[in-house]
Amino acid sequence: MATTFDEKISFSSNGLEFYGLFKRGLRVRAQPLIVLLHGGGATAAFFDNTVVSYVKDYNKLGHDVLNIYRPGYGGTPTPTTKTPLRDSIPAFVDFIEQVYNEKSAAKHNNSGIVLIGHSLGGGFALAVTYEARGRLPILGVSSMGCLPTLKQVRIIPEPETEPDNPRYVTENTPENIKKYMGDVDWVNLDALTKELVEVVFEPGVKSEIREYLTKELFEYMTEEVFPGITVPVQYLAGESEILWDSEEEGQPIFADLASRFRNSPEVDAAILPRGGHNYEFSKNVGLLLERRHKFVQSAIARNKASPIATATTNGHAEDAFTSVPVLDYAETASPSTRLNFLKGLKDAIVNVGFFYLKNTGVPDHVQQLFTEQAIALFNLPLEKKLKIEMVNSKHFLGYARLGQEVTARKNDYREQFDFATELPAPGPDEPLYRNLRGPNQWPDPEALPQFRSALEGYLDQIDKLAKSFKSLVAEALELPSNAFSQFFDHPQQNKLKLIRYPEPAEAKADEDTQGVGPHKDSCFLTFLLQGTPHTGLEVQNKAGTWLPVKPIPGTLVINIGRALEAITGGVCTATTHRVNLRRENYLDEQGQSLGARFSFAVFQGVSLDLGAQRINVDIPQHIKDLVKDDKVRSDAEATFNQMFTGNIGEGTLIARITSHQDVAERWYPDLLAQALKAQKDGYQ
Repeated sequence: MATTFDEKISFSSNGLEFYGLFKRGLRVRAQPLIVLLHGGGATAAFFDNTVVSYVKDYNKLGHDVLNIYRPGYGGTPTPTTKTPLRDSIPAFVDFIEQVYNEKSAAKHNNSGIVLIGHSLGGGFALAVTYEARGRLPILGVSSMGCLPTLKQVRIIPEPETEPDNPRYVTENTPENIKKYMGDVDWVNLDALTKELVEVVFEPGVKSEIREYLTKELFEYMTEEVFPGITVPVQYLAGESEILWDSEEEGQPIFADLASRFRNSPEVDAAILPRGGHNYEFSKNVGLLLERRHKFVQSAIARNKASPIATATTNGHAEDAFTSVPVLDYAETASPSTRLNFLKGLKDAIVNVGFFYLKNTGVPDHVQQLFTEQAIALFNLPLEKKLKIEMVNSKHFLGYARLGQEVTARKNDYREQFDFATELPAPGPDEPLYRNLRGPNQWPDPEALPQFRSALEGYLDQIDKLAKSFKSLVAEALELPSNAFSQFFDHPQQNKLKLIRYPEPAEAKADEDTQGVGPHKDSCFLTFLLQGTPHTGLEVQNKAGTWLPVKPIPGTLVINIGRALEAITGGVCTATTHRVNLRRENYLDEQGQSLGARFSFAVFQGVSLDLGAQRINVDIPQHIKDLVKDDKVRSDAEATFNQMFTGNIGEGTLIARITSHQDVAERWYPDLLAQALKAQKDGYQ
């Protein structure tokens, strides 16, 4: 058993039992909590023994260390489930969160967490990082020897002499030494005493290996976890691994896996020389230890430069999210997974305000045709676009030229088309704000014969999704599924904005250009399709830090609007966001130009007549208690909040007037003058 610890902390969840050995750091000011996750057929002593002790090394540097004995190891019961890997991941997230909040000084110093894992434990470290996004302040993750594969690797000895035994033993044969340690000349044989081997290694769990070699787990790791990680990653392997015998053989496999961390801001990927899968017992172990130490220090330095949790005068820094979560809409279809989806949704809408949604239900061919037609619309000659210019519509629908819209009192560097659910214009006796509903201006059908049907087909699909989220948000807040239905019109008009961000012609490498300034949407929910691979969308957390929302293929980005925030009394928080156009956002990994950035946002509206007197939602107190009173620091204008004293329609009209002042000058000159005066007074 590992021996360096102050406290043994037991945990059980989903029928799994395990524990962690917690050691408090030796410095007064704590460094990030280090979490260690061992591999299959090994124990937590892999990280704490007479040859190598990560626990002692990081403890001396001031880190609290949590060294976890996974289910089935260190005397814990062998898991009986067929999916012990997937079942363990949420349990580890809960356990690490508990220890971080209750035990670690890192919590109080806002230092964060770094995960380190080996083999299967490396996979766990990566999966925990992915699943805990927006929940745990993870600074980075280091994985050694985690190599998801569809290749049927022989790890469990064949033929099985004890098929009913849930454990397997790796015999000490030359073949296995080569498989797990590499060439015998590389191995620190003097250190591998019988006593050490008995402490560090123990029979593996067959169900872990069988699950690891399934297509389902391979796809989960390579299509969800790897691309879903948005913090720095260290991804390492040995020159000799279970999947290869030499670096030359392994390089294509390794490079393909490493390339999947496409949304991580920093990836340190390398095959380390003269060492095998259990690199800690090679003569070259110093290279691994030094590289990991540098990675941890880099993660700390990166956090200091752009802190995930810094004390602020107006916000709870410890509540600042550090990434945007990814939810799977497919989970809503089954009662067995729906509760898990609702749990993730609750966390996203209360603590983050933004989330990715995959498996959206929007058919690929509908989305593809819509995207093609939307881009084609921007490629029309200017004179054709000007025929449907927004200034011609009192409903704020149509084309807006580059730089025509204003956000946070600055012009946005984008051109756009605004469309909406097709509705007739209001009557002359209706309130002025009803002019927000009305007919579209459509482009010349001879120029784009498929455009209208493609746009309406896509908008219909998003409308179905948006309607389902009315119920899902209510259920996530433990309300009746129809709790929000009273706040919508029938039919409800949703807005669709097509946006093109050309590369700023005079932008310097270190300069930012406002694509759209800091703001919060005024709707119920926004459903955003990032149509091209450009970065640029950013959200602001409660510490005031701007975080990237990079495009993830096959997803929509959904965010909370001010209407939902108002209806829930601030339980659901509308998060400030912007589009920042840096020069590097327009280049691919090879430095080639990506061209213009395109994005397409559907804004789910609510009844324009909705006012404070109609808002009465009885949210359970324990849900309200999840929200702190402090507000997010924001650069966004205060105009909307200042004028949101009547109803949604009045406030939304003012927001549109200040954003599209050319339209307002033609149709609403008196209101524009009042709004600009109020805006000016608010900034003084």
